[in-house]
Amino acid sequence: MRKRQKTIAIVFALVMISTVIFTKLQTPIYEAVLQLKIERHQPILAAVGQSAAVPLDTSGESDNLTTDMQLIASLPVLKKVAEKMEVLPSDPDEREKALHVLALKYREYVTVDQIHGTDILNISTRSSDPQKAALMATAIADVYGIENINGRKKQDQALIDYINLQLEDYRKQLASQENQLQKFNQNEKVFEVTPKVKETLDRMTIQGTFDFENEMIQIDNELKAFEDAAATGNFKNIFDKMVGTDSSNYIFTGLKRRLLELEFERFLLLIDYTEKHPAVLAQDKIIDEVKTKIVNELKSSYHQPLTPELESELALTVKKLFLETRKEVLYRIVNKFYGDSGSLSSNQVEYLGLKRNVDRLLNSYDGLIQQRDEAKLNLAKVIDDVVMVVSPAEIPQRPIKPNALINYLVSCAVGLLLGMIIAFIKESVDSSISTIHDVEEELNMSILGIIPHIGSEYILSDSEDAIDEPDKKLRQHRARLITISNPKSWPAESYKMLRSNLLQQMKTKNIKAILFTSSDMQEGKSLTVSNVAISMAQLGKKTVLLGANMRRPTDYKTFGLGREPGLSDILMGNVTWARAINSSVDIFIGGLGIDDLLQIPGIDNLSIITSGRAVDNVSELLNSKAFDQLIRELKSNFEVVIIDCSPVMAVPDAITICDRVDGVVLIYKVGQTPKEVLKMAKSNLHKARANLMGIILNNIKTEAQVGYSAFSYRYYGEKPEKSENFMQKLAKQFQNKTSQDDQSINA
Repeated sequence: MRKRQKTIAIVFALVMISTVIFTKLQTPIYEAVLQLKIERHQPILAAVGQSAAVPLDTSGESDNLTTDMQLIASLPVLKKVAEKMEVLPSDPDEREKALHVLALKYREYVTVDQIHGTDILNISTRSSDPQKAALMATAIADVYGIENINGRKKQDQALIDYINLQLEDYRKQLASQENQLQKFNQNEKVFEVTPKVKETLDRMTIQGTFDFENEMIQIDNELKAFEDAAATGNFKNIFDKMVGTDSSNYIFTGLKRRLLELEFERFLLLIDYTEKHPAVLAQDKIIDEVKTKIVNELKSSYHQPLTPELESELALTVKKLFLETRKEVLYRIVNKFYGDSGSLSSNQVEYLGLKRNVDRLLNSYDGLIQQRDEAKLNLAKVIDDVVMVVSPAEIPQRPIKPNALINYLVSCAVGLLLGMIIAFIKESVDSSISTIHDVEEELNMSILGIIPHIGSEYILSDSEDAIDEPDKKLRQHRARLITISNPKSWPAESYKMLRSNLLQQMKTKNIKAILFTSSDMQEGKSLTVSNVAISMAQLGKKTVLLGANMRRPTDYKTFGLGREPGLSDILMGNVTWARAINSSVDIFIGGLGIDDLLQIPGIDNLSIITSGRAVDNVSELLNSKAFDQLIRELKSNFEVVIIDCSPVMAVPDAITICDRVDGVVLIYKVGQTPKEVLKMAKSNLHKARANLMGIILNNIKTEAQVGYSAFSYRYYGEKPEKSENFMQKLAKQFQNKTSQDDQSINA
C-alpha cells in the first residue's frame, strides 16, 4: 500500500476539507434544558368489608411518565406556547394556520425524556437563538402545568358521564330479564341442572366450544324457513318419504345413523381440542364424506333424470335432514351431561337462556360500577397532581451543533478509512507491475536502468520557443530528449547509468547490435531509444540508430528528419544504406536547436536510418536476407547499432528479428502494462531464441515504485539545484558503479 500513499493523502484531504466547509457553513444550534417534576399523592380507597382505608398501589407511575411526555410535545400544548412567544396575525383563520405551522416547527426542536427511576422529566428545546431556546422551555412548562389539570378533569368527567348512561341502560335491561325469569319460574316446571352438569356446560360455553341456546335457536329458525319455503313453493315432496323414519332404504338409514354418531363424537373431541386440531379436522373430513354419500344415495333412489325444480327440492331436503340431525345431536349432548335426568325440554331451554342473560347483565353492571369508581378516583387524583419546575432553563452559552471537534475526529477516521479502501481497491484491480521488487520477482530479469518520469521541471523553459513548429505535442516530445535539452539533470544521468550497464555487457559478451522493444504500445520506447543513442554518441561511440518500427515510426519526427529514404527502401533494394543514412548535419538542419547540439561533444558520432516509406509487407522485409546483410554491414561500420522495433505483443516484427541481433532490451513503463502481458512478451522472446540483456524501467514517478528507502543525489557543478527530486535518490545506488564502468570502458 506504500505506493498508494498519494491516493490515501488525497482522499483524506478531500474528506477533511469537505468536513471543514460543512462545519463552517452550518448554523449553530443551542439547547436549553428544563427539569419538570410531576408528583402524585397516593389516593385512598376504602376496601370492601373493611373499616380501614387501603392505599392504592401506584408504584409503577413514577417509572412510566410516557403519557406526560407525549402530552408535553403535543400540538395543542405547542400551539399555546406559540401564542405566548410569537407575533401572530389578527385574522382568525390566518392565526390558526400560523399556529399549526409553528406548532409543527416547534415539535422538531422539542425533546422530552424521563430520568430513570424518578418523576422528573427533562424538557430540551433547541434553537439558533440561545435566548429563544430558554424561553421556549419555560413556556412549555407553564402551559403544560395548566393543560395537565384541565385536560385530565375533562377526560375523567366525560368517562364518568358515559358510564352513568351505560349503567342506566343496564338497569332497565336487568329489571326486564329478572321479571321474565321470575314469571317463568312461577308458571313453568323447569328442570334444575345439577352443579356438575352446569360446571361442564359453563366451561364449554366460556371456551366457545358449545353454545346450546344459540345453536338451538338458529336450527329452529332455519327449519321454520324451510317449512315456509316448502309451503309457498311448488314442491312435490318426492324425497320426504326417502328421508323419513319409515324409509325402507336400509343403506340410507345406516348413513343417517352414522352421521349422527360422527357429529356426536365431534362434539366430544371439541371438549379437549380446538377446531384446528388434527383430530377434529380428520373427524370433519369423515363427516363430509358421509354427507356426500347421503346426497348420492338420494339421487340414485330417484330413477328418473332430475329437473332443475327437483334439484332445488333435493337441496332443501338435504339441508333439512342435516339440520334435524344436528338438533338431535344437541339433545343427546344435553342428555349425556344431565345423566338420568331425562331430555331437555323446550321450557328448560328457555329457562336456561333467561338465567344466563340475567347473569351476563349482572356481570356487566358490576364491571361498569367498578369503572365508574376508578374514574371518580382519577378525577380526585388530578387535584392532587403537582407540576413543579426543579431546574429552570438557563440561556446556553455554547452551541451543541455543529460539534467541530467530533466532526474533525470522525472525518479523520473516515478519511483514512476511505482512503485505505480506495487504495486497496486500486491495488486489487491493478494488474501491472509497479515496483522493482515486483519486476525482479515476476520476470527474473536484470534491471539495466531506471528512467524517472521526465516532468516539466526537467525541460528547459525556452525549449518550446526554440522549436518553431505548430505541433505542440511534438515540441514537447522533442524537448524530452533530455540528454540534449538538459544534460545535467537527473533523468539525463539515468540514461548515462543505463549506457554504462549496456556497455558493460557489450564489452563482456561482444555485443554490438541491440534491439530495443516493449511488450505493448505507449511505453516510451522510441524516446528511450533516442536518448540512449544520443548518450552513446556523447561517450564517443560511433552509433547508428536504425528505425525498424516501420508501422508507427516516430524517430524521424523526433529528430526533424524525413521519413524517406529509410529502412524499407534499403530492404527493397531501392537505395543503399550509405545513401539513406542521416548524419549529424541532417540532425542540425532538422531544427532540434543547433546551439544546444553544438555545446554537446560527440553528437557528430550519431547517425540515423529512418523507417522509410510505408509498406504492407513489413514482416517479410524484416525476415529477408537483405536485413541480415544490413545488420552485418552496420556492425562492421559502427561500434553500436541500436534498433528501434515495434512492440512484441502488437506485431511479430520483434519476434522476427530478435535472434538476428546480438541482444534484446525490453522497455517497460512501470504501472501501465499488466504483468501477464509482460510475462507473455518475455516468453515469446525466449521462444524465438532472443538474447535478453535485461529490462529498462521507464517513467518511474514515486519512491514507492523504486522500493528503496533513501537516496541522495546532487549534480556536481558550480551551482547546485535548489531542490532535490526524490527520484534523484537513486544516484546512490548507481553512482559508484557508473564511474567505475566508464573508466573501464574508456581504458
